Amino acid sequence: MMLPPLGKDNIQNTLNECFSMMKEINDSSGSESYINYVYEGFLNLFDNTSYRIVEGYPDYIYKTTDLIKLAGRKYEKKRNEINFFKKHYDASFEKFYPKHIADALLMIDQWKREKIHESNVSNHNEPHYQYSLIHEAEAAKCAIIFSEELGLNGAIIAIQGQIEGITLGERITSNTASVLIEKTNNNFHGMPQLIYQQFCASDFSDVEYINAGEDWGIEGLRRAKMSYHPCFLAKKFLIYEK
Repeated sequence: MMLPPLGKDNIQNTLNECFSMMKEINDSSGSESYINYVYEGFLNLFDNTSYRIVEGYPDYIYKTTDLIKLAGRKYEKKRNEINFFKKHYDASFEKFYPKHIADALLMIDQWKREKIHESNVSNHNEPHYQYSLIHEAEAAKCAIIFSEELGLNGAIIAIQGQIEGITLGERITSNTASVLIEKTNNNFHGMPQLIYQQFCASDFSDVEYINAGEDWGIEGLRRAKMSYHPCFLAKKFLIYEK
């Protein structure tokens, strides 16, 4: 369970109810119950005598202006990749609307097939990698379908009228936005870099920080996130009952 809104009163009762609900579902299947996505500032809510606290994967936090301007030598490769894409492909960057949902879902299915094929060819040996790909694709599809209800911003890249890239995000505080999903066709070099830059510029230029989420312990994803030079990593924790 993700850490839910707890309110100001009876916080301990709320936490007890959360674990009670999870145990009712998980105990029969042998799954362990825990609360995830607990940031360091919330740890004071959990008494060490009652809860076991485990550090999880951190979120990568960037300066929005860095992701938009891509200035300096450290971002030279990103600029080159974007310029390559612009030079070689006649593409349009557009705001995501409900009319794009059906084509976007097809694009996600294709992304999943390609990623699974890549992992088979390369004998990918990182644990649970294909399992995580399948669930990542399903989560992306749910976010696309319910983007309006969830209040998500989005953008697509289309080439010859076909969606080849999509990204979704949201404002999580007055000065921070989160890019939740970014999926692109790997056959188009430079597309991931372009859609990331353009989405930050078009939708989140007025916020100070971009939260790009965690790397799930996947080395390739860690390298990709580090290549954008985060200004800091936000620690997150998992909470178990003792």
